[in-house]
Amino acid sequence: MIAELFYRRQALVLGTLSMIGIVVFWQIAVDTGFINPFFISTPSQVAVEFMAQFEDGSVATNVAATLYCFVWSLGLAAVVGIVLGMLAGWFADVESALEPFIWFKYSAPTVAFYPLFVAWLGYGRPTIIAIAFLFALTPIYANTLSGIKNTDRDLARAARSFGARPLDIFLRVALPGSVPVMMAGLRLGVGRALTGVVVAELFGANAGLGYAITYYGQLMQTTKMMVSIVIVVVLGVLLTQILSFLETRTDSWRVDSNR
Repeated sequence: MIAELFYRRQALVLGTLSMIGIVVFWQIAVDTGFINPFFISTPSQVAVEFMAQFEDGSVATNVAATLYCFVWSLGLAAVVGIVLGMLAGWFADVESALEPFIWFKYSAPTVAFYPLFVAWLGYGRPTIIAIAFLFALTPIYANTLSGIKNTDRDLARAARSFGARPLDIFLRVALPGSVPVMMAGLRLGVGRALTGVVVAELFGANAGLGYAITYYGQLMQTTKMMVSIVIVVVLGVLLTQILSFLETRTDSWRVDSNR
């Protein structure tokens, strides 16, 4: 029974053990003098500081500010990326028209656009959301495009032979079969959107986890800075795992569409 449970949750168990191992190594490395605590603090000190920031409300304020921009940027990237990906995957002319802009966006460093967005939108949330939106857009668009373009041709041909219209083929064959690939794109978009929010907050914000990292880093208060860094890591892991779970749940869509 225990062995069966371990097999089902093997990835979760091994991932948890590896994280515990990293924390233990971190604490031991500092306690033994192998690493100077000034540069990285210790897990125990970070935990104490986290409780202090939690009690004074700064953790809640910074997490809420970051999540607000994250939700908006990911939501916009999901809507725009999925819609454009569907159109480009279904219509070759749309793909050809969008391809130069997408590859330009993919190859250019997104952070380079930060001064432009500041000039257009000013400091604060609009600029942060715009930068994070650009970070998350490409993987969502690319995966949606790939999912639609790789529609099972045999199923589409069979549906067409039974009198299905192009819209019917899109709704009943292409779309269900591409949902798992779209979810994989959203999972990648989650990490990209969170990265974009934190990076943008590093440059110009008055609240948020990125702002706290910059603020305490400039004051050389390593322990306080590490609290925000750890929260960013935990948020990234949790959000990615949630999307990974949803991705596995959508595998049944592809199975059903192949019946």
